[in-house]
Amino acid sequence: MTTLDPPRHFDRLPPDHRQPLPALRRAEPDRLKREIDSISRSPVVTAVLEVADAALLVLNPERQIVGFNSRLRELRGPEDVLGRRAGEALGCVNARGPGGCGSLPACETCGALGAILGCQARDRPVESECLIRTDRADRALELNVRATPVRVEGAPFTVVSLRDISSEKRREVLEQVFFHDVLNTIGGLQGWARLLQRGGDVAKASDRLVFLSDHVAQEIRDHRSLLLAESGRLLPEELPLRANDLLRDVEKVSSGHSAARGRRIEVAPAPGEPELATDRSLLARVLVNMVRNALEASPEAGVVGLACDSEPDGVRFSVRNEGVIPPHVQARVFQRSFSTKGQRGRGLGTYSMKLFGERYLGGEVSFSSSPQDGTVFWIRLPRRPRGPSA
Repeated sequence: MTTLDPPRHFDRLPPDHRQPLPALRRAEPDRLKREIDSISRSPVVTAVLEVADAALLVLNPERQIVGFNSRLRELRGPEDVLGRRAGEALGCVNARGPGGCGSLPACETCGALGAILGCQARDRPVESECLIRTDRADRALELNVRATPVRVEGAPFTVVSLRDISSEKRREVLEQVFFHDVLNTIGGLQGWARLLQRGGDVAKASDRLVFLSDHVAQEIRDHRSLLLAESGRLLPEELPLRANDLLRDVEKVSSGHSAARGRRIEVAPAPGEPELATDRSLLARVLVNMVRNALEASPEAGVVGLACDSEPDGVRFSVRNEGVIPPHVQARVFQRSFSTKGQRGRGLGTYSMKLFGERYLGGEVSFSSSPQDGTVFWIRLPRRPRGPSA
């Protein structure tokens, strides 16, 4: 006999949900075979697997796959997944640890694992979202995950639905990135306008207001370009620029933001006035987000360093602050909508760094964080563009 919980009752995990790592024991081979046979004999489970419009997995109490439908192939490919865990079947890079899926510190914040463990612990449906970095360099999976308890021939199993939401999430996040960046620039405009209203330095305030209003107009043009790029109808505008000129512009934009109050930005230009060919507006957006994140992570009177270094085959821009990112957060820094600040609409700056810097500018974006050196975000670009990646 097969039973399912009523679908109207379910728990939804918050984006920052964490859970202790699970026990990693697996079913004995004989029991695993019996469970696979039991699922294959169930007419109800078989019917559900075949009619579902999402990839479905049936898991035993040890989270091993004992049944699945054909839509799983669309996410992973034609590989044998029986006996594996979800992360292993999907090619998650964190499932390559010695204990497999669920064994690394990064797994503590995995939405898929949280939904499965929550469902097994509470014996009711649990829903979450999950971004899985796969062992294919060109692919990440953004999934809506819903785990539902089911009993087959008296034994407990978990049916897991995996729905690809990458397209809708990409559209949503591009809109949020746009509003996030425009509102930040408007914050700078408001600050300088209030200073002017109080009788501040008219010449300096006027210069900043003109600069920031031009920047808002550029943000709007950038967003339109990105929407076209998402549809494959636009390439970045690759023009020569002087790296040190860009650093000065980024410092000017960032120093007018509210996060810069009580903090200082120090610019260390590269000797020799290095030049490169790239899309200036997109690169500026990457660097401005790096600086603003660094300012927000800095204490009062803190210093944020903005630098440019020439390399044999390119240029490296970097932003440093004295803060340290906790190890369990580092694995998710570039994940869309992940933030340690707990505010709606946050967590987009770091994601957009990676999106713009790598997909559109053909560079490499990463960071390091340690108590000795603080946190350094950087983007490395070739002197000549490689073009956007698919």
